[in-house]
Amino acid sequence: MPKETPGLTFPLDFTSKNSGYELSDIKDSVKFNIKNIILTNPGERIMIPNFGVGIKQALFENITIELLELVRNRVIEQIKIYAPYIDILELLVRPSGEQSIHLKLKYEIDFVEIVDFIEIEVTNI
Repeated sequence: MPKETPGLTFPLDFTSKNSGYELSDIKDSVKFNIKNIILTNPGERIMIPNFGVGIKQALFENITIELLELVRNRVIEQIKIYAPYIDILELLVRPSGEQSIHLKLKYEIDFVEIVDFIEIEVTNI
């Protein structure tokens, strides 16, 4: 059974329609990129020290309205910088238990006009 990853499909199959290798679904690639942006801590990515929201770091603080707003603003800022092809339509960041944050992002992919959403539950456990 072929394994799929965002960007390319495996095994690599040469195709004439793209003059190269078959690309996987754009929606999956965008979701993969959003997850990476949100779940990566700043300083974790080599050569790009400011990349990432660092949402897991927020779990070690008291979850307050101010902290949730800070996380929300950081998500918006990071997507604007590292995924400018995404228009955020709706972003909800809320607590989900004592040491959990639930994030729901509805977005549009500019160049193909696809609307989709992603939900991420981040917990300290």
